[in-house]
Amino acid sequence: MILAAAVLSAGSALSCSGEPTRSSPILRPIDEPHAVVVMARVFREFGIEPVRNRLIKFGHDQTELRLDLAARDHRFGVAYITWQDVDKLGEDLPKRREPGAMVVVRGNGEDDDVHAVLLFAADYMQDDVSGDARTTANAAAEGKLEEATREVLRRAARESWP
Repeated sequence: MILAAAVLSAGSALSCSGEPTRSSPILRPIDEPHAVVVMARVFREFGIEPVRNRLIKFGHDQTELRLDLAARDHRFGVAYITWQDVDKLGEDLPKRREPGAMVVVRGNGEDDDVHAVLLFAADYMQDDVSGDARTTANAAAEGKLEEATREVLRRAARESWP
């Protein structure tokens, strides 16, 4: 009888406390393949045919930089910089003055007229959600990446990048 009273008492205490505390969702950057799809959609919105994986040389040591998307028949593109890219590019990767800032680098040698915009994956964080669930954080991250890509293309037009 005493045991039954203790169980009932514990059960009612749990139900009175409301829902269990939920932990904050784990955030991660938009993965690179999905980021490329988002950016390509914006390129097409601007009437620019995107091409994948153009390689250019840049930096002091003529480091190879892969542009995830470049404009066909033009000499500019976007590199979506993941933490792996940061490790690979090392000292050739320019330091940003503030998070979210657009960083533009120029190529070297044969690529000296190429403008490469670096968009850092860490600026586009979303929930670590699987399946069909789309959260506000995911939509916000995609929207932020779309707007950054639009700004790249506006700047390319404004500054007449080749």
